Amino acid sequence: MEEEKYLPELMAEKDSLDPSFVHASRLLAEEIEKFQGSDGKKEDEEKKYLDVISNKNIKLSERVLIPVKQYPKV
Repeated sequence: MEEEKYLPELMAEKDSLDPSFVHASRLLAEEIEKFQGSDGKKEDEEKKYLDVISNKNIKLSERVLIPVKQYPKV
């Protein structure tokens, strides 16, 4: 979908939505806020680059969620 048409379509859909659809209205509001906050950029487009040539130590961290029901503690 073209980015310049996306925001007006979201707003029009939110305005035309019946107020009884509370969850749909909330999701549309969140999507509008996310789109306005990122200035039309998708989260995947923002990439971080590291200087791999330098000999500096780099600390990488990532949050990993492990399903407890599938892998319980022993």
